[in-house]
Amino acid sequence: MYTRYVLRIGDKGIAVNKIQAYLNMFVNEGYIKTRVTPDGIFGPRTQTAVREIQSYLRINPDGVIGNATWDGIFELLRRMNVMTNIPVASAAFHLSVGNYGIEVFKMQEYLNEFADKNACLKRVVVDGEYGNATRMAVQQYQYLKDLVIDGIIGKATWDDIINERNNT
Repeated sequence: MYTRYVLRIGDKGIAVNKIQAYLNMFVNEGYIKTRVTPDGIFGPRTQTAVREIQSYLRINPDGVIGNATWDGIFELLRRMNVMTNIPVASAAFHLSVGNYGIEVFKMQEYLNEFADKNACLKRVVVDGEYGNATRMAVQQYQYLKDLVIDGIIGKATWDDIINERNNT
C-alpha cells in the first residue's frame, strides 16, 4: 500500500503509541526481543524494535516505518487476529478535510474495504490525508448508512465504520 504517512525517530503522538503497543505484542509473540515503553515518543529503543520487526518481516531494517513496514506490520497483526483502530477519545473528536495521520489512514483503509464489497462506494487513495476524495467517500458511506451526510467522520460515523468493519 502507498502512504506518505511515515514514522521515524523523533516523531511523537498516538500513532507512535499504537506502534509501540504493536511492537510489544510482537515481543509477547516471540517475533522480536526489544520491549518498548508505550510513551508515544519514537526514540532509539523504538527504532531498535522497528529494525527487529523489519528484519523478521525481511524488510530493509532502516528503523523507519514506511510503506513496506506498514504493510508487514498490519499483515502480521491480521494473522494475530488483532483489530487495528484508534479509539475515539471523546464525542467531540472528528476527522475532516485537512486532517492527516494514522486515524485518517485507517479510515481510508476501512472505506476501501467497504468499497470492495459495495459498488456504490468509490475507493480512495490510502495516504493518511483527508482530502476531497476522502470527504466524498465518507459522504457516500454516510448516505448508504442513513447517517448525517456532512463528509466528516464524527463519533456516529466513526463508530458505525468501526462496528461495520468488526462485524465483517
